[in-house]
Amino acid sequence: MNDKNTPQADAELLTQYRAGQAEAFDLLVERHQAPLLRFASGILRDSSRAEDVVQEVFLRLLRMGPELGSRASAGPWLFRVCRNLAYDTMKMETRENARRDKIVVQEQSEPGSDCEHQEVLTLVQREMLQLPEREREALWLKVHDGLTYAEIGEVLGVKAGTVGWLVHEAMNRLTARLRMAQAI
Repeated sequence: MNDKNTPQADAELLTQYRAGQAEAFDLLVERHQAPLLRFASGILRDSSRAEDVVQEVFLRLLRMGPELGSRASAGPWLFRVCRNLAYDTMKMETRENARRDKIVVQEQSEPGSDCEHQEVLTLVQREMLQLPEREREALWLKVHDGLTYAEIGEVLGVKAGTVGWLVHEAMNRLTARLRMAQAI
């Protein structure tokens, strides 16, 4: 068996699971769960719903996972499914999200010991949400999940060069918006 960090490992583990070795699936979950949770949490801004989404991602991997073949890593497929499920969840819960956003803004405006830091964090989060969807996702996957441009391209369904452009544009827009808000 290959080292778990080699690209062939996911394909190998999926093959082993399909051959009846349940512990192979446990290794896939162990490897991909945390990055998927971070990604889903970044989209949904709710760890509980993110956990539900990630659980569904792994159920789908069990039921209808990809035939990896030469695409040795299951990561891009998992991130794409996670992204789609997270956005489906958001669509179904639009009103709940609006209510939660109001509560979060009220809580963050209360005085605290690190009020200025919290204000900047709130501003960055708000400005990130104003970025075009593809740019925001590409930036999130690069910065928070450490995916390569090629992997992000598979998740978003675009070429790696396009991902580079999306990340660049996202950073430029975010920087400009923060400068206008006098946060930097």
